[in-house]
Amino acid sequence: MAGWAVRGVVLPYGRDAERWWVDASGSVRDRPVPGAEPLPGRFFLPGLVDAHAHPAVAAGFRARDAGAARETLLAWARDGITAVRDVGSPAGVTLSVGSAPGMPAVQAAGRFLAPAGRYYPDLLDAPVAEADLVGRALAEVGRGATWVKVIADFPDRAAGTDTAATYGIEAVTDLVEAVHAAGARVAVHSTIPSVAALVTAGVDSVEHGFGLDEATVREMARRGTAWTPTVGALLALVDASHQPARRARLEEARERLAALVPLAVSLGVPVLAGTDVTGSIPGEVALLAGLGLDPADALAAASVRPRQYLGLAGTDVVTYHRDPRDDPAELTRPAAVIVRGSRVR
Repeated sequence: MAGWAVRGVVLPYGRDAERWWVDASGSVRDRPVPGAEPLPGRFFLPGLVDAHAHPAVAAGFRARDAGAARETLLAWARDGITAVRDVGSPAGVTLSVGSAPGMPAVQAAGRFLAPAGRYYPDLLDAPVAEADLVGRALAEVGRGATWVKVIADFPDRAAGTDTAATYGIEAVTDLVEAVHAAGARVAVHSTIPSVAALVTAGVDSVEHGFGLDEATVREMARRGTAWTPTVGALLALVDASHQPARRARLEEARERLAALVPLAVSLGVPVLAGTDVTGSIPGEVALLAGLGLDPADALAAASVRPRQYLGLAGTDVVTYHRDPRDDPAELTRPAAVIVRGSRVR
């Protein structure tokens, strides 16, 4: 194939039809490519991005092996997900998945970093004591991780509480400094108000962030800290909770997101769409719009915004017959998908 001819409205912010070409190497050209195949569809997006994904984790928080994770990624590509940030996998298995034609670009963390009893048992193959936190983080970077995933808080079922941090802030600060010096970045799982201290410690992204407040969001804007609110994951937790106190806290978090997500976008915080292990990117885009984001901004959170924040290069193209800004469900019906130069749909 010599390449592809593209004519239509460029999402998420375009209004008028444009015309451009992608050659066989994946490079964009502003002049015709001989023999280029016209792509179907009237609306074009530079690829969907799932910025909080776990291809090696199945529903019910069960571990997948490398082969199953690879097949999951290939299936996601056919749905238009052209890039993925894997924020943790059991035993860091995603680091061994490799790459293949038609597979999304993957930025991966290694193992989940959490102490014993403070994360899902099937996913925490090697608990990390606070004294070992920096060393274990650097070990994952040494294995090829571009991100380190710290479980900064998690329910302590033995103690009967779900509002306690897993590590002292000094230990997290030391980890951030060491990981940055090694050329990688830090994502933290955080659902409680102590997230403010994590932002001050210099983490690069807050995952979930159900305990955020306005002052911390403004600090994130100042620092350039990203936020992946995983709205669908929060709603799943609300639906599954049978403990009145926990359910009330989650309901409060849902109300907080409705106020803070639009504020964060208006302040320039990199708000990124991510599915966790539930839902879908089209569903997450719809939920973000439901929180008050302009439909174009909601779509940007799943496309151009994470591509810019994650430094994703290359030409990916996903086309649609109808405008997904009018109905996010259109994202489930791509007309054509080109992933890293390979057409998979």
